[in-house]
Amino acid sequence: MVEGRYVLLFDEDCSICSAASRLIHAVDIRRRIHVRPILASRDLLRGVPEERILDAFHVVSPDGRVTTGGDAVPVLVEAFPMGAGAARLLQESAALLALPHRAYSFAARFRDALTCRVRAAP
Repeated sequence: MVEGRYVLLFDEDCSICSAASRLIHAVDIRRRIHVRPILASRDLLRGVPEERILDAFHVVSPDGRVTTGGDAVPVLVEAFPMGAGAARLLQESAALLALPHRAYSFAARFRDALTCRVRAAP
């Protein structure tokens, strides 16, 4: 793990995941989030069953805690400046926490359909 930083693990074969990770990297001006492909970072996911590793993105917090999918959103938010307060609000409110869970579930469920696939001309 990268000491003192959060690690965002994403499926590099998923266009939505790749785009989201690039966006997060771009807005992370303090460089507190280290973005890495899941398959190159399996050692950080010891508690995640092998068959579930590519089901969602994962965030490893500086203390080594692993969160996945919608549950990882508040952890990721706390990495940003002034994000700790927003992360606490998300974690303490079932209604607010339901929003990233629903958005994440939708994107994960339809990630193949939401991906623009352009084929090269023969």
